[in-house]
Amino acid sequence: MNNSRSDASRTGHGDEVRRLLLILLVAAGAGLAQLEPAFLGVDRLDNGNTLVAAVRFNTCESGLVFEVDSLGQVVWAFLGGGLNNVHTARGLANGNTLVSATAADRVIELDEFGNEVWWFDGGLSYPNDAYRLENGNTLITDRNNDRVIEVDRGGDVIWSYANLVRPHNGSRLGNGNTLICDSERDQVIEVDQAGAIVWRCADGLSWPRSAQRLDNGNTLIADSRHSRVVEVDTAGREAWWYAVRGMPYAAERLPSGRTLVSAPDRVVELDSSGTVLWQWPGTVEVGVDEFRVYNPGSGCSLWVHIHRPVMPSGAPVPAAVLVPDGLHTGDVFDTNGLADLIAGNRFAAMHFDVDGRGRSDSFAEDYYGRINQDGLLACIEALAGMSYVDTARLGILTEGYGITLATGMLANTANPRAVKFLVDFEGPADRYQSYTGGGGVVPVPPDSESFWQEREAVRFMSQMPCLYLRVQTEQDHNPFIVDNRHCIALIDSATMGGLLDQGISPWTRVNDAEMNEPNRFYTLEDPPVWITEAGEAFTPIRYLLYLQELIGLLEQTPVKGHTPVSSPAGSIAARPNPFRARTALDFGGQSKRAVQIIDMTGRLVRTLPPAERLVWDGRDELGREVPSGVYCCRLEASRAQVFQKLVKMQ
Repeated sequence: MNNSRSDASRTGHGDEVRRLLLILLVAAGAGLAQLEPAFLGVDRLDNGNTLVAAVRFNTCESGLVFEVDSLGQVVWAFLGGGLNNVHTARGLANGNTLVSATAADRVIELDEFGNEVWWFDGGLSYPNDAYRLENGNTLITDRNNDRVIEVDRGGDVIWSYANLVRPHNGSRLGNGNTLICDSERDQVIEVDQAGAIVWRCADGLSWPRSAQRLDNGNTLIADSRHSRVVEVDTAGREAWWYAVRGMPYAAERLPSGRTLVSAPDRVVELDSSGTVLWQWPGTVEVGVDEFRVYNPGSGCSLWVHIHRPVMPSGAPVPAAVLVPDGLHTGDVFDTNGLADLIAGNRFAAMHFDVDGRGRSDSFAEDYYGRINQDGLLACIEALAGMSYVDTARLGILTEGYGITLATGMLANTANPRAVKFLVDFEGPADRYQSYTGGGGVVPVPPDSESFWQEREAVRFMSQMPCLYLRVQTEQDHNPFIVDNRHCIALIDSATMGGLLDQGISPWTRVNDAEMNEPNRFYTLEDPPVWITEAGEAFTPIRYLLYLQELIGLLEQTPVKGHTPVSSPAGSIAARPNPFRARTALDFGGQSKRAVQIIDMTGRLVRTLPPAERLVWDGRDELGREVPSGVYCCRLEASRAQVFQKLVKMQ
């Protein structure tokens, strides 16, 4: 089979691919569990990438299909309805993917956007493998029906072999015969079109789950319960074997002579001596820097970890600060593996203990207030000062109540190392969702106004000039929140548009690109599309793809540092606003500086020359009238920025 895919659709370039950055792989939630993937089917594609089917250990739930390149970066993934307990995925010559959706008792063909373009579900029970044959038909291993069948495009069964017990990996050979793992009988057999067994290997096997006939006539077998991959000759004698940590599901001999194996916890590529030449995860070596950062707000010394990819080129990499939920310490990202996973995807990932927690100096709990916000700013400065960090691609990833720490810091400080993006997993919007009585972690009642003024994310979101991506499942991790109104409040506050909001983020979105469009407003009656509860299990790899997508957007949408609108830098008055033909911009006597007009994507529309009072006529640099919509007026002033939203009407 020719597993060909075009670079344009699968290597992470172009708008189409960014829309594919969907999904992803391991346990998630406010308290992320250990990363527990079980890798099953593997397929090496013609572009050199590896297609992997995975489930979670012990549960066989939340099936995932993803593609990883030779550098260890996840470049595509799919998690749609009915993919629980997915066992195999194979690339097709037309660029589509054939998936055995085992728990749904279906075999489906997905196009590059995840649309089902063909499927078969006629009486299947636990289908665990499928191949597209050269004649266009599909060969399906129907495990719990103890058979292998060939179906045509119309869904008619045109061939069947049923003398099996719990089979796996039926594949069609060049001679027209079919090679099958008759797993419960601990044998691999070759049957002809009439159903006669013409070859058998039964000695020394235990629950074989994949078999491949090699060019030299030998057969490569994943001998699962013996935790090995073995090559046998035509007489069934062992010619080569490799011990696997755990039970291997699939093995594929590549044209290079190397062998690709799906072990339970990783995918490995071996040479003939059994040396691992490539693996995922673990493609990229990860180093960890441990040090301390001084928090000027408290005088405390904060414990810090940075997980970073060891890059032979030494080129700077993008970076993210990881902020945990609630009262957790930063080392939660050590124990759940997320920091290493992100670093393995060629990002630097920092996490730290706030004042008084974990290994940081003792201080009264600040509950992510101004003192803790000062500590986050100090950590961001330290991260940005690392030689291996690209400060133009630096952001924050928060979980739960961590959104308060990030947004409070961004809104209340003039940050010279400006944060360019913010990814937020299910953070609460206000005090009623954050205090203990509302299911949150803060034991301070909502009527303590002075306390909550610096600890409510929703009051800070309108001052976020960075890209903002919200991750939200159907059921929030806080059981007191039943309608996800906090997600709607935060995204609506950050998004530019409308007449009443003050949002200045140049780009916002809830969840995956195929779920929701960017820069949208929502209501409880018209909410975003949520991630399913099954899909929540793959939040960590979702993070990887979101981070890559945001970096791609940054290359189109520069985001600079800022000072909050209420800062000493002053403000801009626009009259009229909304406007049709022109609007006058008054800077309140500030020093004369250039003013930029940017659109909702963050692209520069017009630069107005320095003056104390300017008029924008609604035209761009070339004198063309711009469309109606929302724009942002930005004034640079002493390393700070002042923003004013402008609404142009027809």
